[in-house]
This record gives sequence, C-alpha cells and structure tokens, in this order.
Amino acid sequence: MTMRITPRLMRGVCALALVGGAIAAGSARADDENPNYAGDLWTREALTGDWGGARSKLLEHGVKFEALYTGDASSNVSGGLRRDEGYSGLLQLGLTLDLEKLVGWTGGEVYAGAYFIRGHGLSTYEVGNLLTISNIESNHANRLGEVYFKQSLFDDKFSIRIGQLLADSEFVVSETAGLFVNSTFGWPGLNGTNLPSGGPAYPVPTPGVHVTYEFNDAFSAQAAIYNGDPAGHNVNPHNLDFPLHEGVFGIGEVAYKTDGVFGRPGVVKAGAWFNTANKFADVRFSRVTHGSDYAVYGVIDQTLWEGGGSKDLKDPSPSTSSFSVFARAVWAPDENRNLIDYYFDTGFNLKGFVPGRDDDIFGVAFAYAHISDDAAKADRIAGAPVRSSEMAIEASYKAVVTPWLSVQPYAQYIVRPGGGDPRPNDPNRRIKDATVLGFRTQVTF
Repeated sequence: MTMRITPRLMRGVCALALVGGAIAAGSARADDENPNYAGDLWTREALTGDWGGARSKLLEHGVKFEALYTGDASSNVSGGLRRDEGYSGLLQLGLTLDLEKLVGWTGGEVYAGAYFIRGHGLSTYEVGNLLTISNIESNHANRLGEVYFKQSLFDDKFSIRIGQLLADSEFVVSETAGLFVNSTFGWPGLNGTNLPSGGPAYPVPTPGVHVTYEFNDAFSAQAAIYNGDPAGHNVNPHNLDFPLHEGVFGIGEVAYKTDGVFGRPGVVKAGAWFNTANKFADVRFSRVTHGSDYAVYGVIDQTLWEGGGSKDLKDPSPSTSSFSVFARAVWAPDENRNLIDYYFDTGFNLKGFVPGRDDDIFGVAFAYAHISDDAAKADRIAGAPVRSSEMAIEASYKAVVTPWLSVQPYAQYIVRPGGGDPRPNDPNRRIKDATVLGFRTQVTF
C-alpha cells in the first residue's frame, strides 16, 4: 500500500510535532551536540540543568530538547519616524531525534521546531528602515519552525534534508557577522527586501530539499530548492499552510576553508540564487510584473589574530582571544524588479580582549544597501525625494555571564531610513537618520 503525502497530511504531522513541544530555527540551535547539563548554576550550559539526570539520559538515547529565549529592548532616541521604545521577545524550543541511537538507523535524524514571537520592534513604525533593527523582530505570532528529516551518508560527507526549511541558517552565513543584532548581518537586506515574503528566512520556513557535500577538509558545496514564496497565496500566519505551487527558489554555494591567510582559519564562499515565483513587480511601472529574479554573492570570513593579551594572570590555560573580520556582497542585476540592486557589509569582532573574560565579544559592523536606478527614476517621475541608499552601522558588546546567560548592549545608526523615503507628514523631506540603543538578553533553558 502506497501512502500519498498531501499538504493536509503534512499539516497533521507538523502540528503533532508542534504539540510535542518542538521549537526553534536552525540558526538558533545550539552547535554543541553534547551540551553539559550537569554542574552548579554558574557552570552548566542550561538554566534548568539536567532534570535530575533525565536530560542526559534522554540525550544518550538520541532525544535532545532545546529552549532558548531572546529578548531585545530598544529605543529610537533620535530621528526616524518618531521617538519611541520597543521590545521583541522570541521563545524557541527544539526537539532532535537521533535515529541511529533510537532505532539503529545509521545517519538518520528528525528535527521539529517552532517560534513564539511577542512584542514589537522599531523598524516599521518608529524608524522606517529597510535593514531591520533586530533579527528576531516580527509580528506577534506562534509559528511552526523547521521540520525535517535528515540523512547523512559516506562518513557524513554527504547529507540531505527534506521538509520545511530555512535558507538563512545555511547560505550567505558569516560566523563573524553572527554577533550583530541587525537582521541584515544574517540574511542580507537585499535578499529580505527583494524576495517574495523575504525568502525562506526567519520566521517563515517553507517546503524544500537541501543537500551538502564535503569534498575534503577544505572544499564543500551545498544547494537547495524551496517553494518560491513562503507565504503562499495566504499570509501563512502559523507556517502550517506548506505552500507548494509558488514557483521555485533555488540557491547554491561553494566554500573553501583555509589556514593560509596569516596562518589563521578563514573561509571564502561564492554562490547564487534564482526565483521563479512570478511575483516581481516592476519598480517603475506598477502594472508590469516579472516572472523571475536572480542574484550572485560572495562571503569572506577571516581570523587575523589569535591569543595573548586577555588571559587572566591567575588562570594558566591558554587565552582564547582573537580578532576576526568579515565581508559580504550581493548583486541583483535586474534593476527593473529589485528595490535594492547591490548590497555589501563588513565588520570585525574582537573576542576576549577584557582580562579574565575570554568569551566576551565586541564588534562593529557596517551595511550598505543601494537603491536601484529604476526605483530612483520612479521617484523622479513621482516628484518625490529620490532614494539612493540605506546604511546601517552597529556596535555590540556580548558579555557571557554564565554558559546559559548572555547580555548584549548595542547601538545602531541608520543613515537614510528606507533609502531616503519621504516623511509621512512632509513628503518633500526625507526621514531623518535614526539612532537606536538596545539591550539583548539570551537565556538557554
């Protein structure tokens, strides 16, 4: 007997996974496959500990639970649309089933996740910017996250994932840029602005297939295809619609890891994406639509220096201090269907520079999103202020208080919000540059 997999069946399976308590996006899942739940309140890796030994026992048998809360309190202290305060909260829970430990299925894994999003951010109503202030900022909602089956083969050199997936946790990723709060340093602002529904990125995963292959320790490649518009025909408020007929979003990337530059670890990536969702409105002529879009990109992530300077003199262990830089660029050649036609960002991290605080990180990053010439021509025709570009500058300091708690004050300066959008109450003048101060708290449960 053959089982026919229908969208209705997928909704049922994923709803059961949600009720079972799974939540989280791939980008927020812990990298450590074997976290240390034991120890006292100041040394264990989760606030709730080992649940009397049950959590470690479950992990030994292939069942892993995760819970992470992120809260961003922010204030627009000058410029933008208006001065105000905001708070965004995101609770993520996750469940991973290691099928090899559970049932002897070598290389098999099942994951299910979801989001509980509360509060509101500043971007839409207070600042008016394109490069969203916080990477957890979204509408108040409970949403299913990633849900997939993963199979690893050939000594884990090859893997395939099938299910409801995110692209922003896998592609165009810079480890160094991961410190920063502004969403553009994760999923670049060009992708989030130009793609239908922002593409398969937080908080809207979509059905897809993702494959990776590691040729050797240096070279690897990955590729994926997803549904072209994660929101589908509806708003897909809980990610339970599983749209399958909205065109195709495809993306591929090759990566080369090296220790050759300055004798320190680094990676260079190159990739491209295309989308056939047929939902690309012409930026000049409102009645014209285009059937496809594409872009190419590159990423450089490089550690320039390691060790020395920050070690506690009473601690004989080696210092973990480092200085790392990143740079990324994305180019979408078809200006007539893209508000942003090219984008780049860059920045640095300085880790462990405070004596005795080897896990703390300070960083500064800069992002530039250029408004396409066709969009600028539309502004001239309309007699509005001509948009040119938006820039975001962020300084962040992440202090690791305990393995399960971190706090992160940050400041952002947004130049030309909306690329130079006019003020709602004075269409002849641009929105003022905005200054945002914020404080992020993360707790692993």
